[in-house]
Amino acid sequence: MPDSPLPLYHKVYLLLKQRLQAGGFPADAAMPGENALAAEYGVSRLTIRRSLEALESEGLIERRQGRGTFAAGNAPLSAPQQSSDIDALMAHLARMGMQTQVRLLELETVAAPPQVAARLELEPGTPVQRSVRVRSYQGLPFSHLTTYVPGDIGQGIRRKDLSSKPLLAIFRDQGVRVARAEQSISAVLAEPAVAGHLEVSVGSALLSLHRLVRDESDRPVEWLHALYRPDRYEYRMDMQAHDMPGEPAWLPAGAPARARA
Repeated sequence: MPDSPLPLYHKVYLLLKQRLQAGGFPADAAMPGENALAAEYGVSRLTIRRSLEALESEGLIERRQGRGTFAAGNAPLSAPQQSSDIDALMAHLARMGMQTQVRLLELETVAAPPQVAARLELEPGTPVQRSVRVRSYQGLPFSHLTTYVPGDIGQGIRRKDLSSKPLLAIFRDQGVRVARAEQSISAVLAEPAVAGHLEVSVGSALLSLHRLVRDESDRPVEWLHALYRPDRYEYRMDMQAHDMPGEPAWLPAGAPARARA
C-alpha cells in the first residue's frame, strides 16, 4: 500500500468499508476469513482483525458465532446526480473508442445483486449481463469498467463487440435508442483486483464514476461503475453562469436554469 499518515489498519478499514457499501460482500454469505483477507490485502491478520473491529463498531458487519462474519446490509443508494447531455456523451465515447484500446476481462450472465437490481429497476436475482473491461491509451491502462445491462439486451452483445466498440454504439446497432444518463463522480481507494489491472498500489486514490443510462421509454438499459487513474484521466465539464433568484449559480453549459424551491 502507498505511504500515508493513516495507520495501516485504518487504510484497510476504509477499503473494506468501501467494498461493503458497494455491495461487494453479499449479505447472505459469510465474508472471507481473516487469513484470506490478510492475503488479499497484503497485511497481517492482526491488521485485518483491527479493521473488522472498527467495521463492527459502526454496525457495518455482524459476527455470528460458529458461522463467520457477515455484511450487516446494503448501504443506502445515493440520489441521482445531474443528468448528462446524451449527444455529448455519445460523441465523447466515440472519440475515446477510436483513440484507446479495450481488454475484456469478464463477460457473464449473473443474477442481479440487490444494488444493481435497484438501479436497473428489476427484481433482485433477475438475469443481467455483467462485463468487466480495462481501457488503455498507448498501452497504459487508465480505466476499469464494470457494466450491467438487462438480460434481454445483453443476449445480443458479443465479446468482439465489447472489445471494439463503446457500449452505447452497440446499443445503437441493436436499435436501443438511449435518451439520457444520470451520473455521479467521487473518489475511492483502489482494491486489490482493480489495483492490479490499473497498475497502481492497493489503496491508491481513483476517480469513481457511476452512470445510469435510460432509453426513450425511460427504461434503465445500463448501469456502469468506472474507475479511473487520476494521473492518466481527467473529467472535464463546460460550465455557464446563470443569474438565478437569490444568488448566481454555475450550471453545465446547455443546461436550463431552474429557480430554486
